Amino acid sequence: MKIKLLAIVLFATRLFSQAGYEVVSLGSNVNSNNYEMAPYITPDGKKLFMVKADHPENTKSPDYPNQDIWFSKKMSDGNWDKAQHLGFPFNTSRYSSIIGQSSDGNVRYIKGYYSKGEYIKSGFSVSYLKTEGWTDPKGFDVPKYAKMQKSKTVSNSISASNNILVMAFSEDEKKDEHDIYVSIYKDDDWSKPLKLGPKINTESSDGTPFLASDNVTLYFSSDRPGGYGSADIYMSKRLDDTWQNWTDPVNLGPQINSNAWDAYFTIPAAGDYFYMIKDGDVVKIKAKEEQKPNPVVLVRGNVLNAKTKEPLGASISYFDLSTGTESGIATSNPKTGEYIIILPYGKNYSFKATQSGFYSITENMNLLNVLSYKEINKNLLLSPIETGQVIRINNIFFETGKSILKSESYFELDNLVKLLNDNPLMEIFIAGHTDNVGNDEYNNKLSKDRAAAVVTHLTSKGIAALRLTCDGFGKVKPVADNAREEGKALNRRVEFTIIKK
Repeated sequence: MKIKLLAIVLFATRLFSQAGYEVVSLGSNVNSNNYEMAPYITPDGKKLFMVKADHPENTKSPDYPNQDIWFSKKMSDGNWDKAQHLGFPFNTSRYSSIIGQSSDGNVRYIKGYYSKGEYIKSGFSVSYLKTEGWTDPKGFDVPKYAKMQKSKTVSNSISASNNILVMAFSEDEKKDEHDIYVSIYKDDDWSKPLKLGPKINTESSDGTPFLASDNVTLYFSSDRPGGYGSADIYMSKRLDDTWQNWTDPVNLGPQINSNAWDAYFTIPAAGDYFYMIKDGDVVKIKAKEEQKPNPVVLVRGNVLNAKTKEPLGASISYFDLSTGTESGIATSNPKTGEYIIILPYGKNYSFKATQSGFYSITENMNLLNVLSYKEINKNLLLSPIETGQVIRINNIFFETGKSILKSESYFELDNLVKLLNDNPLMEIFIAGHTDNVGNDEYNNKLSKDRAAAVVTHLTSKGIAALRLTCDGFGKVKPVADNAREEGKALNRRVEFTIIKK
């Protein structure tokens, strides 16, 4: 048991400052007389999970030592409130730990394969926040994992994008020297664990992986030669999508690493502070620029019924518009509609919410130019599928001043094709609109031609022409003030009206 000093500051306590680093204990609200382990900071930096060993309020078990999940919330003054036991269904008689949480906090992943509240075997489980509370953790299969994993201990984490699982284990039951693997969630299934490249995995033990919110920067522990203790924390960045090519791992240095076993490193999307364990306590350390992950954009908002503005629980997906590939998934809070997604720079994204009985109005965010970390508020609207409903088709792009569809539009139009295929009796009217730049004759023709181009694309995908009508209205039906560029952008649009359901 670790020994506490008599003089304990209520909140954060500065431990030392050395070579530009400031190591700050999160204080007695977070730390206890028992060992804290495996901290996990949520991507928005507002909630901290940790494991407390043998705490008197842990779940009692006569057969196993207690290791339960606790959490603390960041208060408005920047300090952390009193840590709380997470309770059932996340804490059981087994060793419990959070291995990841969706960026919005509405999906949680824990260590161990569970069914109906009972531990079944080594593996992973997921729980969803519903209106009535959290679902019982349900195990999910990672192909070949059970046969490959033969070590006594494991360490895992899931990306904030919900679709990348990094794992550390040994395939040799005689040795507990770990290697790091990755599994990708695609088409409703996880892939077989893929061993990362030789710069990450060595003859030494490499483990406790944490993938930052950019899905590129990996922090992990290793006892490879050249470190400061029994294990040190390293950082490396992925160079491509093979997961084999990485930058040379960089030891984070003697101010972070010590002569002890340093591991379990976590960092929020902002990349400003590291959270880790020092002498059994959770501490935070201000990150240096060269140690930070790549900058990202945190998008938050609410999923709303476009007609009534009521909040909705929905599934959220975001895609790379250039390839149409899914970049991540999330869910909105079923009571408030609140969601958070994290978008790394360097791509043009489409993202949407999906719920039965609604048409997803997608949003676009162009992040090709890399800037610094920032947060953006953006509500996502779902239009009820009913006669008379007018729905804007976002993420539809034409060549400047022309009616030629750009390839980036196909992904969005495929959603409309799916709607029409799912509702074979549905008929829609497609309308084109412009801003007030240019003469009436030009605008009227351009808007008609663009609406017609959408009809042509839909019929090329097998939609019967009799179900589609179209027209253009030029500048006469604005939805925003043309005096501002933002208003002009809103007025340049294509939308459809459900004529028959």
